[in-house]
Amino acid sequence: MNRSPRSLPLVLFAVLLGSDPAGAQTTTYRSVGPDGRVIFSDRKPTDPQLRTREVGKTAYAPLLMPASAPFDLHPMAAPPHAPRPAATDGLAPPVDASGRPFPPGLPDAILDVLVHQFFAQSLVETCSRVRPDHLERYQAGVYNWRQRNLAILDKSNHVSFTRLTADQRDTLRTTGRARLAALMPADDASEAERLAWCDRMSTDLARRQFELVGDARIAPLMAYEAP
Repeated sequence: MNRSPRSLPLVLFAVLLGSDPAGAQTTTYRSVGPDGRVIFSDRKPTDPQLRTREVGKTAYAPLLMPASAPFDLHPMAAPPHAPRPAATDGLAPPVDASGRPFPPGLPDAILDVLVHQFFAQSLVETCSRVRPDHLERYQAGVYNWRQRNLAILDKSNHVSFTRLTADQRDTLRTTGRARLAALMPADDASEAERLAWCDRMSTDLARRQFELVGDARIAPLMAYEAP
């Protein structure tokens, strides 16, 4: 079907109206500098020192507390205290898959359990390559550790898959593996250093030095009750 030449100006006029910049919606960004100064801009700042959020859009606080030191597998007698974004930052508490805010510290508690799980798995994988004749010893040590901490492991896995979104679980796994890396032998470690690491870690595991039971960091998980 051929268009009438006289209809072309009308089509072009409609296109021009639809692309009129004056009718487009603009985005405004609110940034807070290190000195507390607030800046508004229609362009997203690239300065990493600025805390930036989009005006009119809900901005959520980070899912996890920032790590101030390498992760310690040994139980903590008291829960760690790390700064949370202040209310003046205009951040809402992080929410779960259903849109409800998390109980304070729950994602971090799940992360602590996850790091321990990663460690137990990595110990068998790493040490069985270094000393394959000790494979049964490593497997038995990890099995006994899992049995002693089974209730906590099961609860953490259940909460993770019922309250966290897939992206949040990915965030936990990525962060957990990054924290685990600081506990493992260095990539350039010698065979003797790897052997010493395996002997030390498997012995401490058998001596119950890495128990989740009694670890204050997972108190929010233990106190959590499904709604």
